[in-house]
Amino acid sequence: MDDAHIAKLLEQEVADARLPTPEAKDAQNKGRNYYINMHRYENKDTRQWMEKQVYLALGTLLLGAALLEVDATPIEGFDAHALDVELGLRKQGFSSVVLVALGYRSPEDFNANLPKSRLPADSIISEL
Repeated sequence: MDDAHIAKLLEQEVADARLPTPEAKDAQNKGRNYYINMHRYENKDTRQWMEKQVYLALGTLLLGAALLEVDATPIEGFDAHALDVELGLRKQGFSSVVLVALGYRSPEDFNANLPKSRLPADSIISEL
């Protein structure tokens, strides 16, 4: 998330007519940089913040897959370093955070027809 990448995002938004005026472009740039700089310099948690952004996108991916009736399973606990090396992510300045398996279940999948087991909602949700 270097300055060149942020500038590229802004110019793409202009090209896509998302920011139709110079004032809109300036406001978007100012707002975005406010949060970026807060995480870079004040909180010093840029990596953790970017990982949270990945999980927000993951939620959208999982919802979209469900709407298309595609099964999806997020996966953690993998060897991120080995995956990054194998896919050449490190050379591009990236690192893996989570994997997602997408596909269609087998008709022989016994687990697909079993009832789900969940804790009662009131034991995990607090109403304020």
